[in-house]
Amino acid sequence: MSNKLILIPCVLILVLAASCGRRGDPVAITPYREVGVVKNLTTFTKNGKEYLRWGMPAGKDFPAEALKGFVVFRAELQAGETTKNCECSFRSLDLVPRDGSKTFEYLDKKAIRGKAYVYKIVVMDKNNRMGNDSNLVSVGRVALKPKAADTVLPEAPTGLTAVYTQKSVVLTWDEIREPEIQLYRLYRSEGTDFTVIGESVIPAFTDKNTAPSKKYYYKVTAVVSGTEGPPSKEIGIATEIH
Repeated sequence: MSNKLILIPCVLILVLAASCGRRGDPVAITPYREVGVVKNLTTFTKNGKEYLRWGMPAGKDFPAEALKGFVVFRAELQAGETTKNCECSFRSLDLVPRDGSKTFEYLDKKAIRGKAYVYKIVVMDKNNRMGNDSNLVSVGRVALKPKAADTVLPEAPTGLTAVYTQKSVVLTWDEIREPEIQLYRLYRSEGTDFTVIGESVIPAFTDKNTAPSKKYYYKVTAVVSGTEGPPSKEIGIATEIH
């Protein structure tokens, strides 16, 4: 009788010890090679505000128990940019931890009204390793790229004349009053191709780089807002022997 009483407490102690040991064991994580990727990032509107929504990351061997959370990245869209052509400079915005859900939602509380942003989600595992980028989505409306104003092409200058002064060739021509001229551009040739020899903001120019017993040909153009108009009629002048 006494032997049976002694055995029962011993069995109970062994059972309790075994069960306590199992509760304390860490959950094993299945080995994997690459961190998963979010491939279904979308946006939706709730209570007049735009949210991000995505699901669990995809990956051939990425286990759910290895997931630490999701890093939200944001960049500002400029006028004329979309998610397809933006030169985006992304910055990490927040970490959304895993909470057992299969679908995640995020509201950017730091967004500024009237601006447009592009977002991406990157998965982080429990070793703080990052996966590849998700697809991109945009929130807010970005202004269209301003349409360039039509540039008025300046007319060809008229009245070009040249006078040799024994030291240089002085060129003058009629002033163009409309549209407002940014500058005039002077060209010279010695019988072959014309090259630029200078610019002037007034309808006159002095070519000091001349030599005796030469014949030079000149023409001039007008420039408006960076757009160069057609050339004037060319004229030729022979330099006298000193």
